[in-house]
Amino acid sequence: MTEKVDIVVGILCKNVETTILHVLNVVNEGLHQYFSDYNKMIVVSDGFSSDRTTELANLFQPYNGIEKIVTEDVLEGGKGAGVKTVLKIAENVDAKAVILLDGDLLSIKPEWLYEFASPILYGRADLIVPYYIRDKYDGVITNNLVYPFTRAIYGLDIRQPIAGEYGLSKNLYKLLLNHPLFPTNFGIDIFIVTTAAVNEMEIREGIFSLKIHESTTRYLEPETLLIPMFRQVTGTMFDLAEYYENFWKNRKRIKRKSIQRGFYGKKPIPVVVNIDRIREHFEKDYKNVRKHIKKILPNLFEEIEEISRKIEKFDAEIWADIVYNFASYYKRYKENKYIVLDTLKTLWLGRFLSYVIQTKDMDLMEAESIIQEQAKVFEKKFDYFVSIY
Repeated sequence: MTEKVDIVVGILCKNVETTILHVLNVVNEGLHQYFSDYNKMIVVSDGFSSDRTTELANLFQPYNGIEKIVTEDVLEGGKGAGVKTVLKIAENVDAKAVILLDGDLLSIKPEWLYEFASPILYGRADLIVPYYIRDKYDGVITNNLVYPFTRAIYGLDIRQPIAGEYGLSKNLYKLLLNHPLFPTNFGIDIFIVTTAAVNEMEIREGIFSLKIHESTTRYLEPETLLIPMFRQVTGTMFDLAEYYENFWKNRKRIKRKSIQRGFYGKKPIPVVVNIDRIREHFEKDYKNVRKHIKKILPNLFEEIEEISRKIEKFDAEIWADIVYNFASYYKRYKENKYIVLDTLKTLWLGRFLSYVIQTKDMDLMEAESIIQEQAKVFEKKFDYFVSIY
């Protein structure tokens, strides 16, 4: 192994035998084309696949001058365990920049490697977060929860804070490795972005391209991927809010310009949403968690009861109050955190259903204005959150 490496590209894998060679080929081309004068390494971190992912990764031969390591995650847990594996290797070789990619990323292009790494290598950023071109019904955890919460609490207007792929500086990845809340699951994305923001590191958006990855197909079955992801992302987000409470309660308020910019980029691939199926999920789940809602949100319970019968009335105002109250309750009753998260998950599903109904005849720009207005509501109610936390 080379003693020192300039760029480490970590590819996070689990059961991606159909896509791993494609991702490796593109990464290989990108590193060769744009970083010929740098020491380069590809790290494939496998989350204990049961298919041929590691076998195919081991067979792949990169260009001369590009090292390759194929390893299992340092511990079990999920995506965060893979990220920790990559970052530990990066630390061992004193990498100047790290790129994190999913092993099922179909839309990756060689130039993405340049866009992720060059601002970091030139000392202009600590974290590059993609702005993927997504359908109005894609990124459902981001749009209605993670984006407005992160923007309001930390003053960070990064549109897709859990985008999935990142470019990181040495300063940032060392900070992450020493953090007591490093998650081993899907919470890793919001952990990376929040930690960078609170430590006042330079965060930039980049890429500006379509994102297509194989696991998107599983979003059509919420219980398969989306629900576990919700629990992990939201739990980490709430844990970080508690950990960084002194920061966000005392941070300088940002007065934003109220200009709504237009979107004139490529049109994303449409995401088909089955309204009846989601409504069925919501109504079933609501019956199961109704008693918990009454306990957690006694002051809002009657209003939520009415909303559950007329989901179109589930607007951003009541949603912001719900999220803030849940974050506060989560802090005080950690022993019940899974009940709290599953209860919020049901209400989030209701809010998503309301958003789908509201935006079904809207184009991407019109739907985005709804997301932006919702984020402003979260900002408007920030002092309320401070008062109840």
